[in-house]
Amino acid sequence: MPATESSARPNHTLLRVVLVLLAVPLLLACIAIWWWDREPDLLDPAAPPRTELTAMRRPVTPGAATTISVIRSVQALVNRHEAHAKGHKHPSVLAMEASPAWQRGSLIATRDLLHALRSAFARPEAPLLEDKDLADADGLLAGRGGRWPLRNAQSQYRKVGDHLQAYLDRLTDDDPDNAFFSTSADHLADYLDVASDRLDALEQRLASGVVPPRPGEFSPPHWPAVVSAMALRRGNAPWRRGDDTFYEARGYTTTLLMQMKAFQHDFAPVLKDPAAQADLQEAIHELEAVQAPGSPLALNGGPSPKFANHSLALADYVSRINAAVTDLRDQLRHS
Repeated sequence: MPATESSARPNHTLLRVVLVLLAVPLLLACIAIWWWDREPDLLDPAAPPRTELTAMRRPVTPGAATTISVIRSVQALVNRHEAHAKGHKHPSVLAMEASPAWQRGSLIATRDLLHALRSAFARPEAPLLEDKDLADADGLLAGRGGRWPLRNAQSQYRKVGDHLQAYLDRLTDDDPDNAFFSTSADHLADYLDVASDRLDALEQRLASGVVPPRPGEFSPPHWPAVVSAMALRRGNAPWRRGDDTFYEARGYTTTLLMQMKAFQHDFAPVLKDPAAQADLQEAIHELEAVQAPGSPLALNGGPSPKFANHSLALADYVSRINAAVTDLRDQLRHS
């Protein structure tokens, strides 16, 4: 009788084997997606590796850290494109990639600073003179609006990096007349004005995809009034657009953090004012807080209010970053 009951009991061994065989490829796919979409670690441009220091005759030249920050962000775009190209061999994971949005945000910050480098920081007093390498690099990067094929984009980014490296080599060689860099407070304030506009636009786009709490529901702390007003006015944006905005903001703030650290080094003479120093440190502190690792998914607070709302949290950070950048700009204007 016990033998009959044992034979009648269903055997789940085959089912377990099938589940394991299905789970392993899924786990490997998730690891691959995370690997392709991981955000790069951008090093401090004011502390280049020893190999870069030995190649520069005058590594403490003003402008070296700012130029290195642009070079490293371009190199990060090259690396992201290579990983993205590998991911495109597997179309089934394309819908889960955050890489294009991150690249777009980083590209915007890189392009803004490169254009400022060409038109303001590296332009001497003579208005008709401009650096040839920076002009070529700016022209190449300014034409990048999603029109380059994926493989061609990698080669174009490398050309941009080569032109920037040529400018850096001349800036830090034995002849100080080979390249020019201005540490004017007005030029820095003009660039921070551009960055403030970008941050303001990102804050509004992040806020437009936030679902405000219903009456009586859990209300997250530090709910900005602008977020609530815009969410009520515009309604809930499509989730995919919200994810794109989230990762675009991550890419922009990561690159802006590296730029602010470079400014701290190159523009030290014009940032001696204690108020300006405090504003700069506040901006860097908030930008570093944004880079803290978190969930690999961008949650939007639904379907339950117990879930985190990453767009709301990032909008709050971006608002504080923008306030610090704006205060720093105003301090430079009045100095």
